[in-house]
Amino acid sequence: MRLELGRRVKEELSGGVAKSFVAEITRFHRVQASTMFHEAANYVKATLHNIGLKDARIEQFTSDGETKYWTWTTPIGWEVKHAELNLIKPKEKLIVRYKDTPTSLHTHSKGTPVEGVTAELIDVGEGTKPKHYEGKDINGKLVLASGRAKRVHEEAVYKHGAIGVITDTLTHEIEDIRESLDIPDAHAYQSIWPTKEELDKVSFGFSLSKRQGSHLRAMLREGERVVLNAKVDARLFPSKLDVVTATIQGNLKPDEEIFLIAHLCHPRPSANDNASGSGLLIEIARTIKTLIDSGKIKQPARTIRFLWVPETFGTIAYLYHHKDKVSKLIAGINLDMVGQNQEICKSTLNLDKTPDSNPSFLNDYIFNLLERSVGEFDHKTAFGPGSTFRYTITPFSGGSDHAEFNDSTFNVPCVMLLQWPDLYYHSSMDSIDKVSEDSLKRVGWIATVAVLTLASATSEDAIIMANLTRIGGLTRIQEAVKKAIADLHKIINGAPEELAKKLSEIAFNLKNKIEHIMWREKQAIKSVKRIGSTVELNIITQYTKDIEQKCQLELKRFNEILTTMAKTAGITFPIQSQELEVVKQARKYVPSRLFKGPLSTDALKKAIGEEQIEWLEETSKKDKEFRKKTYEIINFMNGKRSIYDIAKAVSAEYSETNPDYVMKFIQLLEKANFISIQRSN
Repeated sequence: MRLELGRRVKEELSGGVAKSFVAEITRFHRVQASTMFHEAANYVKATLHNIGLKDARIEQFTSDGETKYWTWTTPIGWEVKHAELNLIKPKEKLIVRYKDTPTSLHTHSKGTPVEGVTAELIDVGEGTKPKHYEGKDINGKLVLASGRAKRVHEEAVYKHGAIGVITDTLTHEIEDIRESLDIPDAHAYQSIWPTKEELDKVSFGFSLSKRQGSHLRAMLREGERVVLNAKVDARLFPSKLDVVTATIQGNLKPDEEIFLIAHLCHPRPSANDNASGSGLLIEIARTIKTLIDSGKIKQPARTIRFLWVPETFGTIAYLYHHKDKVSKLIAGINLDMVGQNQEICKSTLNLDKTPDSNPSFLNDYIFNLLERSVGEFDHKTAFGPGSTFRYTITPFSGGSDHAEFNDSTFNVPCVMLLQWPDLYYHSSMDSIDKVSEDSLKRVGWIATVAVLTLASATSEDAIIMANLTRIGGLTRIQEAVKKAIADLHKIINGAPEELAKKLSEIAFNLKNKIEHIMWREKQAIKSVKRIGSTVELNIITQYTKDIEQKCQLELKRFNEILTTMAKTAGITFPIQSQELEVVKQARKYVPSRLFKGPLSTDALKKAIGEEQIEWLEETSKKDKEFRKKTYEIINFMNGKRSIYDIAKAVSAEYSETNPDYVMKFIQLLEKANFISIQRSN
């Protein structure tokens, strides 16, 4: 039956039809809470009605720059009709127009007088910190900056009196993969994101290409007086967040839901991010409806829900207004940036797992489908599959709509399918020609087979998925040991004193890692009870015992290696080191959350102040994974784990983490009244 399901989905689901839906969505300038987003939402709703999903509707939630859903302040509404930037001196020239390049206007820009504003341009470098403005008079002038528009706007306009902001750099640059110089004619998607209390201060901004910015900077370096005229016809107003939702009702357990979600937002065209996920989601809905109506597949036992949201804000608002539904959400898949032509965009399809704080069978099941898709879509050769399609599985990264569901106050397992990196991400060059019908069909097949299987999953399916998780867990145990062995090879010829220290560190880290893996994998196996509540307990018990025994065996074998190395080198092992004071303190205290949902970065920054924001930014430069770790530091707070336990958990999940960083971050949260801390017994 499952093989038959895969074949029927493959035959019905069309990458070409999906791409046509994607192309239609790219016509809309889909900024959250804007009139243009509402037009896109209406298009999705009408299309769903046309394919037979008659319950498709738009749910609206207040979004006015003031209303909060948990820690998230909603964006202000926005509408833009026209914008252009002209060079006046040293010569007259049109630089850019909104109608030609929508991403050239910073979203949430405020309107100017009809004649526009004319002002001198001043280069402020990055423009995100007070030091960038020292010795510069920018009051009433335009600034040219390479930093993020929101931060530049806060410094230049709110604090130093600039009349507007010009930026010329890509956001999210990746060295040697995605830099402004790689696509010098691209205009980055940049936003101001003002709150209601900032409406009197907010101004406008333009995003130029690196080439255009370089020309302006060259004039300034040569001593030219550069004068620009900016015209913006736009308004900011109290609005609504539009969430499009539709269902295929279950016939046995209609209250339980398997869901697919895609964010509908971002400026025109934003083809891969995320018209691709939104367009594919329409095609998945059409495919399932067609297969059911034709009698080729049965009505699912559980309800399948489809959601098109303004990224993060829409998901938060939906969960906030449907608190009663959370316990009935069984599992979900987030489709974000799934359509890339991999060769053009330099992309790989990533399965972004659930975080370790929310262990789930879903990870191994979806990855198994991803691996199966190679056999479904690629020719075989004498040497194996002739596939050039790249895919991988990655630790939880967040940054999209699966993060909200996986938050520890909800614990709904949701994975993300995402193509990353993408050379054209958040730029004017993220256009329909970068979208691949093949990618859409592959991802569509994976997601459709997954939701149909989960929606009708029985206890037998649960056992199969538990076994997939068991096998994956056994492999992950071995991978952890292999990495530790690789670390041993790096130090094998070290000086005795240094060798003893390193052996002890490696032994400690592996023990922590294996203990964490054992806990995570056992919980993931047990999580199949979400889809098979009557699954045989003795089978689940045996699978978890397999994990325990494997962990114990691998640790024993590894310690034998360490003992042999120490004996050969004539050193004492393990050595007893003095425990750091921060570790002693971390053992004593247990933090507990006082808020629901993932923590808004803006709420955190507003609560902790500039100096601590600077610390967070500097810490994130030293520890590249610290942003992801902060999500998990919060998620692991359950009123039982000590700060030390939490630090060990994030170290095991990602990489070794400085306990000082964890301690300070938790202290910041306590000071901001986001958490409470109790002394452990």
